[in-house]
Amino acid sequence: MDLGAFGQTINNAITIAQALGLLLFVFFLSLAGFYFMTSGGNPQAIEKSKSAAFNACIGLALILSARTIQALVANMVVR
Repeated sequence: MDLGAFGQTINNAITIAQALGLLLFVFFLSLAGFYFMTSGGNPQAIEKSKSAAFNACIGLALILSARTIQALVANMVVR
């Protein structure tokens, strides 16, 4: 399965996107922690922080699965 220069460009783009995505994950998880720490026991604010943390974890799962998705698509294209 060799896509040549195009395949290498895609691999480079995914590597850069994963690095940026991991930085964003850390930022949004920290933001969720900040929301939780400043909630003051308010149930709505606590729910907002839980939702932010959950969404950050979903984003992390997508970031980590990018290589698998790329491999699946490349297998379909090469056939």
